Amino acid sequence: MKNFLYSFLAIFLISGQSLSAAGYIAQYSMKVSNPAAYVEAMDELMSSEWGKSFPAVVALHQYYFNGYDDATHVVVLNYDDTASLGKGTESFNDPVFQSFLAKTADIAEDIEQSLNMKLINGGNYDRANNQVYTIFRMQVKDPGAYAKAYTEVTKAQEEAGNVAGSYGLRSLVGGSTNYYTHYAYTSAGNFTDAMVGAEMLYSSESFAEFSKKVGDNRKLMNISIIGTIKTYNEK
Repeated sequence: MKNFLYSFLAIFLISGQSLSAAGYIAQYSMKVSNPAAYVEAMDELMSSEWGKSFPAVVALHQYYFNGYDDATHVVVLNYDDTASLGKGTESFNDPVFQSFLAKTADIAEDIEQSLNMKLINGGNYDRANNQVYTIFRMQVKDPGAYAKAYTEVTKAQEEAGNVAGSYGLRSLVGGSTNYYTHYAYTSAGNFTDAMVGAEMLYSSESFAEFSKKVGDNRKLMNISIIGTIKTYNEK
């Protein structure tokens, strides 16, 4: 409960960023044995009236690198606000969605579900620059202090011209806290650009300073890299 309250406090400790305290990211990781069939089922679902009226941007990604996690794919739901989150989650009881679950049960094994609050958003949100995501999952002791340090390093990277896509900091509000309490991400237009950006980030003075500040405050649990397969309901 303390970490949850600190996450709200972090919002008020940050300046100069685009904040979205009421936005949420829901993630559903799974092990998919037949990716082509799963995409076909997703296309059918999202082209239905249920899918067209679903109150979130829906993205299907594949994991390029994921450590020991068995997940091969992840569906990410990007909600603008609490009302959309509630409406979307409740719609999972609809027969159309239940039929989708039944159709994909033999090819998609659930691995993890999580709900995360948006704390910091920034960068370039053009679709062409948001195709590959690097995700840093971590345990954070003092969310406010971490958010302040994160704001400083992202500002420095933007000033250095090393922000190709978007970036953000999220706080876990639903899921297992034994794994992580927060995650940060960066994005790029392709895998090569993602790696070039990572090399520039890791070799920068601002990142070295950031690492010193957060060294005792965070424990990095996993770094995963995912690529976008399809996006639905884009605005």
